This record gives sequence, C-alpha cells and structure tokens, in this order.
Amino acid sequence: MQPSHIQLDQVNSLVSAAGVDGARAILDAFQRSTLELLSSLDEDVRIGAMNEALKAAHAIKGSAANVGAQLLAETAEAIEAACKSDDTTAAINMMSQAQTHFDAFCVHFEAHIAQF
Repeated sequence: MQPSHIQLDQVNSLVSAAGVDGARAILDAFQRSTLELLSSLDEDVRIGAMNEALKAAHAIKGSAANVGAQLLAETAEAIEAACKSDDTTAAINMMSQAQTHFDAFCVHFEAHIAQF
C-alpha cells in the first residue's frame, strides 16, 4: 500500500528517467528550494504579505507535485487558496502541516529509492 503523502509512480518515473543518483540529486534540489520557500512563505504570511505568500505556496505546490509529494502539494494548494482570500489565520494554521508533510515525504522518498 502506498503512503498517501508520496506518489510512488511519480518517484519511479524520476528514477527511470534520471537513475537513482539523478533522483537523489532531484530530491536534494527539491529539499533546498522547498526549505527556502517554506521559510519565505511562513514569514510572508506572518507579516501579511499575502501576494508574496501566494507565489511561494504556488511554487511549493508545483515542485511538490513534480516529485510526487502529494500531501505537501495539497497543503500548499490550500495555503495558496487561503492567501488568495486573505485568510492569514488559515494559512498560518497550515504551515506546520506543510512542514510535516515535507519531512515525511523526504524520509519516504529516500526509503523508496534505497530499494533500487
């Protein structure tokens, strides 16, 4: 059974296209950029810069979907919607969930590609 926070088909496609080392490099780049984006998103939401927060949430949503981080992508989409409607409280409340989904995805990604 596939964990809901990782789309194994997407990860397998990355491994197929780039190899295990390439998939790890993609994960490394994803981790670096997402950590920066999550930090920016959190700061922007807390200071009320909702347009900037919306851009960061959108970027997280896209990159997460590209690597198979399903729950992170869904959470980023919900944060993006909260930013569009200027719902700072909802966006702030989802930030820890986004971080949790990011952390879990990274662990499961590594575990999955270790099987190759």
